[in-house]
Amino acid sequence: MRRSLVPLALSAAFATACGSSSSPPSPPAATPPSASAVNALADLPQDLAGPPGTRSFWDLGRGFALQNGGDDQFVFPGAMQLHLGVPATPPTADSLPGDFLPEVVPFPFDQSLGELAFTTPLVARDAAQLASVVASANVLLGHEVVLAGSFGLPTAGGAAAGTRLAQAVDLTAAAPPLTLGWTHHGLLLDGTIPGAATAWRVVVRDTASGNELVAYAGNVVANGPVAPVDVSAMAGKRVSVLFELRGSPRSFMAVDQVSLTAGGNELLVNGGFEGGGLAPWSVSAPDQPCQVVSGKRTVQGLVVERRVFARPDRRWARFVDRFQNPGTTTVTTQASYLHELGALGDAVVQPSAGQKALSAWDGSGFSPARRDLAVVFGTTTLPVAFRSATAIGLGDGSSGVWTRFPLSVPPGQTRVVVQFVVLAESRTGDTAASVAARSVLADQEAAAVVGNFWSDPAYREAMTPEDQGVLVNF
Repeated sequence: MRRSLVPLALSAAFATACGSSSSPPSPPAATPPSASAVNALADLPQDLAGPPGTRSFWDLGRGFALQNGGDDQFVFPGAMQLHLGVPATPPTADSLPGDFLPEVVPFPFDQSLGELAFTTPLVARDAAQLASVVASANVLLGHEVVLAGSFGLPTAGGAAAGTRLAQAVDLTAAAPPLTLGWTHHGLLLDGTIPGAATAWRVVVRDTASGNELVAYAGNVVANGPVAPVDVSAMAGKRVSVLFELRGSPRSFMAVDQVSLTAGGNELLVNGGFEGGGLAPWSVSAPDQPCQVVSGKRTVQGLVVERRVFARPDRRWARFVDRFQNPGTTTVTTQASYLHELGALGDAVVQPSAGQKALSAWDGSGFSPARRDLAVVFGTTTLPVAFRSATAIGLGDGSSGVWTRFPLSVPPGQTRVVVQFVVLAESRTGDTAASVAARSVLADQEAAAVVGNFWSDPAYREAMTPEDQGVLVNF
């Protein structure tokens, strides 16, 4: 039989375009609140194909650095690692954050799910991206194969409401005994930012009263067939047989062989998913916010807040860092960002967008290569540190890239640094004959950000006018 993969993810990789591009005075909280913009899978396979309409996954860690991107483009703890302070010696491509202690201090790696804010605009969920039918053989081969071999990919579900697979069944003429059985296979794991309270439930719900008979509930799943559950208490009612997954983006669940019988008669339709589709099953989940806001931390005398914004149909995610001075004297320092590229020493790193961005591609010589990327940093008086590989497969480059910005924040004022990460579908390393090759898509996206940041409101969506007025690098 086929299995229905019912994944839940807390991810900034969304299914459809968000709402209005106008910026509100401040980003209001999303309703309902959701963990969707925090994490995506931290262990996605190399050649994962995203769900329809979604270009990238944006995997945030506890320091709000980008940990993965869905294709191992970054090395843990990833891109956009923020550090504050003036180093005694400027960083090079080989510098590690610990080289600059104690004068340079990182943004703490201690964010928890409960302190994060999720803000509008919202994106409507596409049920087709929350669950799909895949071949049983794929499911049995393991987590990575399931996700790589189907469009049943984690996109977004919501921490409170979860992703639900349901079928309405009329039991008004059914006589006891009623028996519900199914097979399930999956993993329930916490997210890269902890606190998602992952849980898997199977219930039969009375549609009139809302009362539920819980057939299965827990945060640990024993994979395989489930012993049939007596649900005779629901005889004579109209019900919904409901499978619900809540919690972190690293969780997924596949169900198969769902059966609700009365006197040997099958009452469910397509319980084995042999029709190649989900009908008459329905899939639901709440709409999801496009922006996640970190908890505030005081670093080097500044109150720091990080905001990450992403849309599903674009190749970029935007990182906005706010530095507020609560003191009585001006704080003069530097904001330094380490980006560790997944291609390691084989990364071909090239200035682009008028020296206001760096494009990079995997020059290892292996196919498939990792996807192309770019870091768009804008204008700064501090040099960017990087070292590109000088030949394909030589590995004499560096995985480390540093972007740096001087900050001078008067008492009671705020300064803002905005940067973009581009993840393109292209893989220049698959066909490049030399390191002189360029990633057309990464260059194109970086140039569009730099050239159109102020003229195209899409690049400033959900940024407040106040923040736009105190940008230091655009």
